[in-house]
Amino acid sequence: MRKFVSTATSSQMHLIQEIVSPTGKRKLHLYRRKDGRYQFEETYEDFDEYAGHYWTPGYQSGVYDSEDAALAEMRALTPWLRAKG
Repeated sequence: MRKFVSTATSSQMHLIQEIVSPTGKRKLHLYRRKDGRYQFEETYEDFDEYAGHYWTPGYQSGVYDSEDAALAEMRALTPWLRAKG
């Protein structure tokens, strides 16, 4: 099985929060960068006949000055997160 490697490396960003979709097939990761700003990325579970199930990168956000701004944009752009409440 292939493993997804996030574009966010531990030396550059710190994982603040992981949110899993109700189906368990999508995840959002919120990061705090070394410069004190924030960004997020969505990953999703994919499948092919050779590798089987694996996580692959989806949407990657821009950079935000505050955690609140990143979370607001995350909610605005992610339908399953809005539906989750």
